[in-house]
Amino acid sequence: MGSEKVNRHCAIWQCLRNITSMNTKLAVVGKLIDGVSDQVQEEMTLIIEGEHITSVEPTKPESIAFMKADGTEVVDLTAYTVMPGIVDAHMHFFGVPSHKLYLIPTENEAYRVLRATSEANAMLRAGITAARCLGSSVSPSLRRAINEGLVPGPRLVVSGEFICSSNGTWDHLYLPLPWMRELGMLADGAEEVRQKVRERLRQGANVIKVGLSQAGVGDRYHPWGEDPYQNVPAYSLEEVMALTEEAHSNRVRVSAHCISDWSVRSALEAQVDVIEHGYPISEQTRERVVESGTIVTTTASQILYHKQAAHEYQYANYEIELFDRHLGIMRENFEAGLAAGVKYALGTDLVGRPTHPQDEAAKEFEIVVDWGMTPMQAIKAGTAMSADALGMADEIGTLEPGKFADLVAMKDDPLSDITALQRIDFVMKGGEVIRHSDEEVLNREEARW
Repeated sequence: MGSEKVNRHCAIWQCLRNITSMNTKLAVVGKLIDGVSDQVQEEMTLIIEGEHITSVEPTKPESIAFMKADGTEVVDLTAYTVMPGIVDAHMHFFGVPSHKLYLIPTENEAYRVLRATSEANAMLRAGITAARCLGSSVSPSLRRAINEGLVPGPRLVVSGEFICSSNGTWDHLYLPLPWMRELGMLADGAEEVRQKVRERLRQGANVIKVGLSQAGVGDRYHPWGEDPYQNVPAYSLEEVMALTEEAHSNRVRVSAHCISDWSVRSALEAQVDVIEHGYPISEQTRERVVESGTIVTTTASQILYHKQAAHEYQYANYEIELFDRHLGIMRENFEAGLAAGVKYALGTDLVGRPTHPQDEAAKEFEIVVDWGMTPMQAIKAGTAMSADALGMADEIGTLEPGKFADLVAMKDDPLSDITALQRIDFVMKGGEVIRHSDEEVLNREEARW
């Protein structure tokens, strides 16, 4: 071996020794969807130091051999397609059985937290590495426990409890009004909504969730309304602007429940950051959404899972009819929005077992592909765009240097069959292997390197 070649190998060896002293892992990938490019890259290696990706480069077997010999952990994903972890941009940890949501105001809070902890663990193992809980009093405590490493779960952005008006979106009309006020959800008038934002921040929320639309008088399905075209305003524009001003002054985003054209226009006027649901809207309002660049979060899974549960859980006929009505109108608006260039993030609005398991968030990808997205568009919407909806675009959602090493892998190709995301084999969060279904352990004896 010539002296030049020896010197080059020595330099590589010293460089690799310096890298491996920093708690490095190598994820050696067969096919890579990085969430940035529309092209699949083959035979790539992610270099992970601690929790973060430091490099994404073509696989070099000789370099891997050097690093493995020096004790670096190697994750063999050469038989898999790897992509960023799933980000559910809209879900809920209610902590009660999903077919008994009327228990939320009265169920023991400690039980609700424990139930939500189990649900968070299931989500993470299913490949949902980040999520936004948009309405639940238990979510700030759960987020804190996850961040402190006490329990496993996705990275969370949480709103704490909803903010709604009296008789508004989530007002429990079967409870006396004084009881509802004790729950701390209701706020009426500009000054009350400002105060409620401050209370949420004090309780640990890092996003604010407000309900801008509600069912008409006499509707039996109060949060969404029996006919979305007949929903009415829950807040005046003055109240919404007071809320967003207070949140933004604290550098916190606002997310708004909007099922009506009026509510979407109100959200745009008040500079709401993310629109939830966002249907039915006029062509003019859709143009304004596109021009503003405001993200709209899909939530088709919630309605679809209601339809699937209707027979077993004996839904009333009017509920079955209204879910069909909402789903049809939601699809029409989604297809029009996709054609117009609306920025969609993928959220599920799933609330827990038995009817709406949050660990089945990958169903949303299948739905939006059926509604017109390409598989690559859906993957980007449910990773990079959803990360943007969470306000975490600089940290997660793509596999790039500087981002958290949050990734999933599957043997089936999601670009050929988007339902492959419902069969994830490998999950990593922050450089830690959470799940490997084939039990291909790091640095196993029979590894190729």
